Amino acid sequence: MRISTFLTGVLLVVGLGFPAQAQQTPAPEVPLLASKDSTKVLIDSVEFIPVESNELIQDRLSCLEQEIPLEFNKHVRGLIDYFTIRNRKYTRRILEREQLYFPMFEKYLAKHNMPDELKYLAVVESALLPKAVSSAKAVGLWQFMSPTANDFRLVQNTYLDERMDPEKSTEAACKFLKQLHRMFGSWEMALAAYNCGPGNVKRAITRSGGKKTFWEIYPYLPKETRSYVPSFTAIVYAMNHAPDHNIKPDSIRKPIAVDTLMLSQGVDLKLLAKQLNLPANQLVELNPALRKPFLPETVKNFPLRIPVASKPVLDMNRMAILDSARYRAPVQLLLPASSTMVAKAEPIAPTDSSTKKTYYTVRRGDTLDKIAKANNVTITELKAWNKLKGSTLLASQKLVIGQPATLTPSPEPKSEAALLASAETAVEKETKVAGPNAESTPKENAATALVAQKKAPAKTSEAASKEIFKGGTVHHVQPGDTLWNISKRYNNVSIDQLKKANNLKDNEIKPGMKLIVG
Repeated sequence: MRISTFLTGVLLVVGLGFPAQAQQTPAPEVPLLASKDSTKVLIDSVEFIPVESNELIQDRLSCLEQEIPLEFNKHVRGLIDYFTIRNRKYTRRILEREQLYFPMFEKYLAKHNMPDELKYLAVVESALLPKAVSSAKAVGLWQFMSPTANDFRLVQNTYLDERMDPEKSTEAACKFLKQLHRMFGSWEMALAAYNCGPGNVKRAITRSGGKKTFWEIYPYLPKETRSYVPSFTAIVYAMNHAPDHNIKPDSIRKPIAVDTLMLSQGVDLKLLAKQLNLPANQLVELNPALRKPFLPETVKNFPLRIPVASKPVLDMNRMAILDSARYRAPVQLLLPASSTMVAKAEPIAPTDSSTKKTYYTVRRGDTLDKIAKANNVTITELKAWNKLKGSTLLASQKLVIGQPATLTPSPEPKSEAALLASAETAVEKETKVAGPNAESTPKENAATALVAQKKAPAKTSEAASKEIFKGGTVHHVQPGDTLWNISKRYNNVSIDQLKKANNLKDNEIKPGMKLIVG
């Protein structure tokens, strides 16, 4: 506060009669702020901060003015002081990123025959940060809300948000601003509508009695929008006259030449960067529209930006590099399509004719554990039936719950009682393998009988095994197993038959899976 008061006093003295010249802020008048880096605070405290007169600033703005009016008044002056005196650090940061995006902005503005100075609007919106997200959930360099982005066909899904794509979002922003300019006939009004929406601008026009310029409807606009156009003017001034205010960027970031790599396979960007000897996050930074540091396996013809310098390396050994950087999604455990197949590591209750679907509406305070206990099912079953990856539930969410066709509660699944780890033939329907007569069981089924005795009552385990496996032979996949050696082990059953019987899309199997082999 003391800094602000001191600078305001100096500004008043200069404005009342002293010639405009650079002033040096006396060190004793500036409090040392608490900071871990005391040296930096001391340097900032004695920084040479020029203070210019209103007349000089107004003259500079008139020289900068092109197609968009750059009005000078007390509101604009206050924001110029903010960017050149009170928040000089912000101005340095945007000057560092200017060359990353301004040439591209100028290209699209020229393409649409629009004023070149509109490039400064992205500074007001996002400080030139392509992944910027506002409290209102506006995203990207041009801060598009989701509905507006949909209007301009910017893709938004789990993996991609084109609001963060610098080129596509700039193209969309140009089209939107052009529409607003046609609607209101003024670039200042178009800027106001870009911030608060055309509806609010039209209401302000009506409340003002039909006025048509920004400063005439200024009192009737939302508070944020009243400072939006003055901020635009102040940014134009501050970025063009930063040297006159002794503001220099600590460094300048320049764009690197890029090429596009068309991909139709999953790729881990960090692994690919490693294969191309690039910094770990460089490909992520070159492709800000990607929400995750990888491309999913389902991607088709995605243009991935890579440095031009890396293209020859990739061309020499493309297949090996892409294979090494391939992204493979974690296996999702889904409910089996058939009650006669269990091709996963954990048992799932059957959903055949012996069960029926019921629906449960989630209430506040519900958890998966609470719902599972209330319906006599397991959490694993609930997740599988509803394809849930985590444990988060929303109020009013509908959950599928499998229940027995009869009114008796469904027992916990005991499918292990019907399986042999060594892939022995499952018991036939009429054979008893557990209970009081277990000792009469043939030797080859003794292990099955022992498991059944420990896991569940005889009748329950027999019924479950009959419903699930129908007396077929089941193989419990062990480490090192492949479909080929399994097929040779069981009377040369073909690999295609194995895949068909178990609904496998490819030859990949994992230890713990249970496969029907006959």
